[in-house]
Amino acid sequence: MRKIFTDRKEGGKFVLNGDNHRHLAFSLRSRIGDKLIVCHDGTDYECEITAITKTETILKILCSRPAEGEPTINVTLFFALMKNDKNDMVVQKCTELGVCGLQPFVSQNCECRPEYFRSERLTKIAAMAAQQCGRGKIPELFAVADLEEIAKQLGRYDRVIFPYEGERETAAKDIISKISDGENIAVIIGSEGGFTRAEADRLIAAGAKAVTLGKRILRAETAAVAVVSAVMYEANQWKIS
Repeated sequence: MRKIFTDRKEGGKFVLNGDNHRHLAFSLRSRIGDKLIVCHDGTDYECEITAITKTETILKILCSRPAEGEPTINVTLFFALMKNDKNDMVVQKCTELGVCGLQPFVSQNCECRPEYFRSERLTKIAAMAAQQCGRGKIPELFAVADLEEIAKQLGRYDRVIFPYEGERETAAKDIISKISDGENIAVIIGSEGGFTRAEADRLIAAGAKAVTLGKRILRAETAAVAVVSAVMYEANQWKIS
């Protein structure tokens, strides 16, 4: 059954307008009586369309249940701004993997500047990815921060995983394998140009745990997906076997 997200609930019904209304009414040509799932505040509502006008679609709630598809850990991805459509890929894939927050930041070696960061587009990409993969929440995309601002945020996390090319001893698995349900996890991914030594030292001083991913050097967008995937796997969020 088709699923959409909304933050507007009115008693026993939903009133959809804007993009959701246009998508249902005009792109999909939905009709009165059609059923779909509306996700609101972590709950899935099975609904039936009762009215379609030029400006809104009205749905009656038939039943509800807690939304599935959310991890039992809370992962926030801190990622340095990337060029071209790499930000799009990171937001889309890491939303599918289950992150709850996306924090872009600027570091010294970033090749993309904040004025070129398309936050509105990326918010839509996150919403569509969450909708497509059956999640119960859309991850929050935060405003672009600088490195000092993100360093000050790290104290709120139980573990801060920081893949860093200067680390040679601590493997990522040494940290990831200790994650337990309910923990708040931060993953920090640098830019294509990596971190300066001073930047790495600042993050480590703020509580980040530098880890190595091995001898191969990964692209920034590859590292983001790889590390989030590893976190979810080690925390038993995957049902592979």
